[in-house]
Amino acid sequence: MRNVLGLTLFSLFFLAQQASASLMGADLVLRGGTVYSMDSQGNRNSAIAIAGDEILAIGSEADVALFTTEATRIIELEGRVVFPGFIDTHIHTMDTLPLLNGAMLSPGQSAEEVLEAIAAHAKQYPEQNPILGSGFLARAFGIDGPTAAQLDAVVPDRPALIIDEGGHTAWANSLALQAANISADTPDPVPGAHFFQRDMLGNPTGWLVEGAAIDPVTDALGVVSESTLRERAPQFFSDMAAVGLTAAFDAGMIDTGQYGMKVADELAQANTLPLRLVGSLYINKPKDLKTAHAKLSELREAYQHELFSMTTLKLSLDGTVEAKTAVTLAPYIAPEGHEASPLLPDEQVFNAVYEAYSLGFDLHLHAIGDGAVRTALDAIEAGQAAHPSSDVRATICHIEVVDQADIERFGQLGVVAQTTPTWFEYDEIAMEFLGPERFEQLYPLASIQRNGGRVTLGSDYPVSWIGKDALNPMFNIEMAVTRQRAGDKHYPIQARANERLSVDQAIRAHTVDAAWQIRMEDMIGTLEPGKKADLVVLDRDPYLSDPYAIHRIEVDLTVSNGRLVYETTNSDVGPNGRFDN
Repeated sequence: MRNVLGLTLFSLFFLAQQASASLMGADLVLRGGTVYSMDSQGNRNSAIAIAGDEILAIGSEADVALFTTEATRIIELEGRVVFPGFIDTHIHTMDTLPLLNGAMLSPGQSAEEVLEAIAAHAKQYPEQNPILGSGFLARAFGIDGPTAAQLDAVVPDRPALIIDEGGHTAWANSLALQAANISADTPDPVPGAHFFQRDMLGNPTGWLVEGAAIDPVTDALGVVSESTLRERAPQFFSDMAAVGLTAAFDAGMIDTGQYGMKVADELAQANTLPLRLVGSLYINKPKDLKTAHAKLSELREAYQHELFSMTTLKLSLDGTVEAKTAVTLAPYIAPEGHEASPLLPDEQVFNAVYEAYSLGFDLHLHAIGDGAVRTALDAIEAGQAAHPSSDVRATICHIEVVDQADIERFGQLGVVAQTTPTWFEYDEIAMEFLGPERFEQLYPLASIQRNGGRVTLGSDYPVSWIGKDALNPMFNIEMAVTRQRAGDKHYPIQARANERLSVDQAIRAHTVDAAWQIRMEDMIGTLEPGKKADLVVLDRDPYLSDPYAIHRIEVDLTVSNGRLVYETTNSDVGPNGRFDN
C-alpha cells in the first residue's frame, strides 16, 4: 500500500512539474530534425525547447508542443542535427588578439616562402610598427633556426617579431633585439630551458627559445595593450561562436595577463561574451612558482562570473619537439644525443602539484615529450596519495609522445588526456628528431580510452598547423577519426592507425568529456532538461557523413546560455540576445 501511495504521489509531483513548466512556455523551439543529447543513454529526439537560459524540454515534436505559446519562436530544422555546444578544451583566446593583424604564415612554407610572405606583409602595412607574425616552422631555416639577419633583409626599417607555429620560439630582427637590449652580454633567462640561440661568438642570433627569452622583446615592443584587446576581442569571440563553440578553456593568457582577464570579465559582466570561458594561471618559469598559488587564489576570488572564471593552475613542464625543448625519456636522434631541459624542474613541479591538491586547484599540465608526460603523471599520483580526499581534476595537455608503460595510468589516476588532432598531419620532424620507435608512440588516444582514460580535444589556437580552420571543431573531429590531412584519404596516416577515434568518441571529446574537464558537466555537455541551453545546429549529420567530409559540415546556428549568438541567416533576435517575435 505504501508503494502504491508513493508511486501516486510521485506521479502527481511529476505532473505538477510538467504543468508548471508548460505554464512558463518556451522562448525557442527547434523541431523536425535529430537532436543528439549525448547523454549516457545516447538518446535521440526530434525537438528541443528552451526557456531563458535553460533547456525546458527535449523529446518528440508532440512532447515539445506542450511548451509552445504564441510568443515562442519556432525554428524548423528540416532534417538538420542538434548537438550540445562544442567546447574547446585548450585555446589561448586573448593571446591570439595581438597577432590577428600580423603576417599569417604556415608551417608548410619553405624559408624562402616565409621571407617573401613577411616582406609582402610589411610592404602592404607600412603603418604597422612593430611587424608581427605567426605560424612559421623554425625547422625550415635549419636545425639552428632562423636569424635576425634573414629577417633584417625583409624588414630593415622597424622591429619585427615572428612567433613560430608552436608558440614556444620566436624570431626577432636586429631592431627588435636592440629594443629589448639583448646582446652578447645578456644572460639567458633560464640557461638550457629559456635561452637566446647564439652563434659561435656568443652573439644572439635572433631565435628566442621559450617564453622567458621571448618576453623581453614583446614587452619592449609594446605588443600587448588593453585597448587592442578590447577592440579585437568581440570579433574573435564571434568567430568562435560561428564554428559552434559555446565554451572554452583558456590555457594561459601568457602575454596578455591581467589585461586579458579584465577584458574577458568586462564582456562577461555585460553579457556580450558569447561563450563560457574558464581561465588558468600560466606558469612556465621557476621564479613564478613562488607566488603562483597565492596569485591563483586571488584570481579565483576576483573572477567567478558564470561566463568567465579563473579556476586552474597551468604548468608548462616542457616545450615542443620542433623547438627541441620537449623533454624525452631517451635522448633525441637528431641532434644526436640532445636532451632537453625541463622548463620547470621536476622537484618544483612535484611541490606545485602537491600544493594544488592541498588547496583544491584544478591542474592543466603541458607535456609534449614522454619524459614530461611521465613526470606529470608521477606528480599527480603523488599529489593524490598525499591528499586522497582532495577534489582536484587534473589534465595533461598535448601528450604528443607517451611511453607505452604510461598509457594505463591516465585511467588509473583519472587524468584527462587533452590534445589537438589538427596537428595529426604526418609529423616528419618527430620522425627526424625522435626516430621511428617513438614515432609509433604519438598521440595514443584510442589506447588511453581503451584503458579507461578520458580524452578531450581543443585547438590550442593560435598554435596551428592549418591556419584559422584549426578553430573549427569539425576539423579536429575529422582528424581524430582519420589521423590524416582533412579531406585527403590518400595522405599518410599519422601512426598508429589503430589510435583513430570513432566519430562518437571524437564528438564526446568536444562535448560531454570536455564539460567534465572544465568542471561543468552538471551544466553543459549534454542536452537534458534543466541544463544550460548551449547547443549547435549542423547542416549535416557527422555520424552519417563520409569521414573525410566531416570538416565541410557547416554550423547553421549556435545558442549559448540561452542566447542566439550565431545564425547563418538574418534573425529576429532582440537586443539582449533573447528570442523575440
